[in-house]
Amino acid sequence: MNSIIRSVSKFRSAVIAIVLSAAVVASAAFIRIHDDKTISSNLPAFSENTIAPLLALDRATEAIAARITPAVVYIRVSGKTAPSRASGQGQMDPSQIPEPFRQFFQFGPGEMQPQPQYFSAQGSGVIVSPDGYIVTNNHVVHGATTVDVILNDKREFDGAKVVGTDANTDLAVVKINATGLPSASFGDSSLLKPGQSVLAIGDPLGMDFSVTRGIVSATGRSRTQADGSNSYGSFIQTDAPINHGNSGGPLVDAQGDVVGINTEMLSTSGASAGIGFAIPSDIVQPIAESLIKNGKVVRGYLGIDVTDLPPGVADSLNESGLQGALVNQVNAGSPAQTAGVKPYDVVISFNGRKVSNGTELQTMSGASAPGSVAKLELMRDGKPVTVSVTMGDYANQNTASSAEDESGEGSSDATPKLGVTVAPSDNGAGVVVQSVAPGSPAQMAGVAQGDVIKQVNRKAVSTPDQLRNQLAISPKGKDILLLVHKSNGDFILPVRPR
Repeated sequence: MNSIIRSVSKFRSAVIAIVLSAAVVASAAFIRIHDDKTISSNLPAFSENTIAPLLALDRATEAIAARITPAVVYIRVSGKTAPSRASGQGQMDPSQIPEPFRQFFQFGPGEMQPQPQYFSAQGSGVIVSPDGYIVTNNHVVHGATTVDVILNDKREFDGAKVVGTDANTDLAVVKINATGLPSASFGDSSLLKPGQSVLAIGDPLGMDFSVTRGIVSATGRSRTQADGSNSYGSFIQTDAPINHGNSGGPLVDAQGDVVGINTEMLSTSGASAGIGFAIPSDIVQPIAESLIKNGKVVRGYLGIDVTDLPPGVADSLNESGLQGALVNQVNAGSPAQTAGVKPYDVVISFNGRKVSNGTELQTMSGASAPGSVAKLELMRDGKPVTVSVTMGDYANQNTASSAEDESGEGSSDATPKLGVTVAPSDNGAGVVVQSVAPGSPAQMAGVAQGDVIKQVNRKAVSTPDQLRNQLAISPKGKDILLLVHKSNGDFILPVRPR
């Protein structure tokens, strides 16, 4: 009986095993079928030829990065700021300093003496000669007492020398004691066109080297400095992200040549996304060569303040359709004044090269050697005028500006046509703007409180009455041209009256 029970038990176990095996096989088949249905795609198929352009772009980017990256360096700087007193007399009661901050000061009897504050910073650079000359931004090394350079191959060079700096272009040259280094070559930034592919390369915050890809968004961009004046020269605008710490690194074209030095990223969020600017190689190369040769920049000087020629101003000057650089101001005793250049002149060529805007003229004149003679073609009152200017030295420029020798008396007066309230200036040269109505034609044109209106339609004014009289006889339907003196120079502002 027991043997029968054991036989039945074995038979039942065998049946169970067979059933379980069949279930496992069926489950596996189901899973395989289910998986096949899951991973199969009903998207349209594409051939290798479809993605070939993208693969080619990737390979080209990799090749360019591999070529230029060995010449890119990481720059680490440190320094200290000079101590400053907290009051005009240098005396302060220590009890006035909150307890957590007293550690930063050394106190004598009744005196507070600030301690020097130390700082550290970092940026990027690019080797431009095998014997160790490196181009970077001025703001990377500004104020540094020590400069260390780390190469792409991880070699470190402590105590690098700052050969020279140029704050006007935000450029600097650093030298390390080495030979046989991989060096980059400059390309021709004047050939750049919007839409061209570029790479921005650098060492963000010392986290090893990075490459970002983008295009040239625009060329010939001007930038306004903190004091309201335009930076020297023009800039390349790019959408290739310039990561924090990439300042001073190269902007590279499809040939692997340096066409710019990355200098700034404008961002409303603080992230590395926004509008990037690079200094064009046509500015970088001569500045770098001058710094290496002379330790400073030798730059030509005309002695004029210029802006682009807006269409409204061109129409008011009877120069419709004209392109060039509008002369706002001629500095007293400058080479331009000696040659006969006048406000309202439009510079259309410099030494035979066409001038399309103010930044082009600035770059051309700066590249001229002091003492050389430059030929300027102007448009004045609708007539061509040619003058020869003996270029001055930018380092020895005379910044005194010319002023009309006018005088007059008058009281504060309102001029609703502009939307300003004015009073005579202390020296009688123009009228001082005391207030500007919100949304008025003057405000829309850029006139601000404290400005001095010197001329209306090229006629000098020194009293509110003279200003009102000139406005009254302004041609109907045309912009009113104001010559306005601001803190950073004279400007011709077109005002469109209501």
